[in-house]
Formats: sequence, C-alpha cells, structure tokens
Amino acid sequence: MSPGGPSWARRALGSRFFRESSTLQVGALLVAVSNFIGAVVMTHVLGAYELSIFYLGVSCYSLLWALLNLGLANVVTKRIAAAIRSGSEDMILGWMGVFLRLSVLLALGALAVGLLVFPAGARFAFDGDGDRIARLASALVLIPLLDVLRIVCCAALQGERRMAALARVDMGHELCRLVLVVSGALAFGDAWGAVLGLLASSVCGSLLALDAYVRERRRAGSLLPPLLGAARSTVVPARDALREGVQVGLVRNVDSLGVQTLPTLILGSLGDPGWVAYLRIAQRMVSVARVVMQGINRTALPALSQLAGVRDVAGLRSTYWRASLLSGVTISLGLLLVLPALPFLLPRLFPADFVEPLWTMVLILTPGLCIVSFSVANDVFYLVTDQMGVAIKLSLLGLVVNTAQVAFFAWWMPTIGVAIGLTVTCLWSLVHVAYAWLWFRRHPELQPSIAR
Repeated sequence: MSPGGPSWARRALGSRFFRESSTLQVGALLVAVSNFIGAVVMTHVLGAYELSIFYLGVSCYSLLWALLNLGLANVVTKRIAAAIRSGSEDMILGWMGVFLRLSVLLALGALAVGLLVFPAGARFAFDGDGDRIARLASALVLIPLLDVLRIVCCAALQGERRMAALARVDMGHELCRLVLVVSGALAFGDAWGAVLGLLASSVCGSLLALDAYVRERRRAGSLLPPLLGAARSTVVPARDALREGVQVGLVRNVDSLGVQTLPTLILGSLGDPGWVAYLRIAQRMVSVARVVMQGINRTALPALSQLAGVRDVAGLRSTYWRASLLSGVTISLGLLLVLPALPFLLPRLFPADFVEPLWTMVLILTPGLCIVSFSVANDVFYLVTDQMGVAIKLSLLGLVVNTAQVAFFAWWMPTIGVAIGLTVTCLWSLVHVAYAWLWFRRHPELQPSIAR
C-alpha cells in the first residue's frame, strides 16, 4: 500500500455501512441501558419471586408468538431496499400493503389461540402459579396487534436506510416501556402492573413510529408511500410474502426459542423457578454488549439486499465478513473491559439476595456471548443469498440438540444448569459461519434468481 493510500480501517470507518450501523448502535446502546435500568428497578419493586412470575408470563406469550409469527419484517425490508435501488414505487407500495394486512391477521390469530391455549397449558406446566401465569400471558398476547403500526413503519424506514429515524423510534419506545412498566409495577405492586405497562408502551411505540414515518416521507428524495395507499395496494400477492416469510420466520424464531423462551420455561418447570429472575436479568446484563450486533445486523440487511440486487458477490462477501469481524471483536473486547467492574457494581445496584446468583450467571453466559458475537449477519446472509432452506435445516437441528442438552443441565443442576446449557448452545452459531465461508468459496457470482 502506498504511503498516501487509504488503509482498510480508514475505508471501513468512512463507509456508509459504518456510519449507519454506528447510528443504530448508539440508539441500541441507550435502549439496552434503559432495559437494564428497568430490570434493576424491578428487582427492588417486585422481588425475585414476583419478577419470576412476570418473566414466566412473558415467556409463555413469547413461545406462542414465536410459533405463529412469520419473518415478514426482514422479508419486507429486503424487498423495499431492492425496490428503492431500482426505483420501483409500485413494489414499495405493494410490499408495505401486504405486510400491513398479514400482520393484522397474524396478530388476531395469535390472540385467539392464546386465549384458548394458555389457561390449560400454564396450569399443566407450572405448579400453583399456573393460573396467574396464564392470565398474564393472555393479556400479553394483545401486544402483536398493538405493535402492527410500529413494525410496518420501521420496516419501511429500515428499507430506505433512514437509520437515524429508526434509532429515535427505538429509543422513544424503550423509554416509554421503562417508565410505564416500572410505574405499573409500583402502582399495582405485582406482575399485573408490569404487564399493563408493557401493553401501554406498545401503543406508544406505534404512535412514535407513525410520527417518524410521516416526517421522513416529507423529506426530499423519499420514496416512502402513504400508509393508506399501501393498505389498499394488492400489487404483491400474499402468497409471495408468506412463502419467504415462513422460511425467515423459522430461522429467526428458532433462535429466539432456543436462547430466550425455552430456557426460561425449562428453568421454571425442570429447574428452580426462583432462579428465573436471576437468569433473565443476567441475560439482560450481557445483552448490553449485544447492541453492537443489533446495529450491525439492521444495517447489513438493506446493504446486502442492495448488493444482491446488482449481483455484486464481491461486495456481499466483503460486507458479510466486515460485519462479522466488527461485531465479534468489538463485543469480546468490551466484555473483557467491563467484566472486572461487575463485582463492585452489583452490590450497589441490586438487593443483597440477587448479587451472588447474578455474578455466577454472568460468568457462565459471557463465553457464549463472545462466540455468538461473530454471527451477527448469518440470518441476513441466508436471506439475501436464497439459502433459507439450508438455514431452516441447520436451525431446526440445532434447536432439537440444544434444547435437549439445556433440559439435561437443568435437571442435573437446577439453579445454574440452564445457563451452562445456553453457553453450549452458542457453539452452534459457528456452524452457520462455516457454511457462509463455504458458500462464498463455491459461488464466485450470484444466480439471477437470487438477484431478482
């Protein structure tokens, strides 16, 4: 390299990808910090037992929604980004319209199924508190319906790469969630107040997203259509969105099930239910480091989609590895810097009975986060390279294997076994990275079906 030539680092730091991912990372960092503050306050307001009831109710709802939810948001973001690159306003309108209609139908379906399933299911899984957990989960299943406007508007903003507006919506929604959930818990003194706060924050999030969407539409050069026009558009058949959405939804929901929902439910039924709060709070603590992954992932989707649209396989490969390395190295170094300070911070933040269990959980979960931090762009890679079939097979196999070993560890060690199983689960993410490396070696150019 010539002395005056730009270095790789200089080019990376000056790229649009870096600027946009940094914007989302700052927003995600504030969201994660707010989330952590809320968890700290809730330990003092509700205590370990009532907080565990709340988390079990949330996990029951999350399990149902993961089984019914489709990955339409990522599909629509990809399609909008490609349509913007080609200047096709009709396709932007069509994909937003089908997303809006299908989101409402899925939310109504989830509400009906939840009201039928939760009462019997929760009583079967949890002794004593099954009825309370069922009522909480039945109320929480309203969230998908209340979130429809937010997810549709945010998918369009992300597709047009309006990352600053997207970050503002995320931060505003999280601030509303923090204030309303804590206020509800204080007002009612139990998990019901926190659930009502979550429902109210979903309404606020949708209103914030709608306001941001309207503002961005007025900017010069924006191709975002009016929402009413999108709702009436039938350019894109629902079967096209469903076909691709089912594939993406399987991959993303399998990951969520394996890392968040099922481990919590397994701990509540096979392990020690009193440790559910410790596990979820420890996961939130280490998830502060994952804000880098969130910002990079949400930037990678439209960036890689546009590269696929022009069949730029070299750009795809470069962007994928840049995103993976940037995320992995940043998170691993950040954890090494922050971890030594936790023994001094935990006693000052949490009640005395939380300190030792949380420190133990964090130590167990941290190695797994370092491993998975290099897998930030895996789901995006499968989506834009038309390899969702492979992703589904690998993800389902991983879910079966990893759920079995998490259940075994929970039975063997009722308090910390699930945390150990989660760290082992993170090793599976390396399988996806290995497949991406192999695919790039075997495909020097994109097929027309991928670049369409």
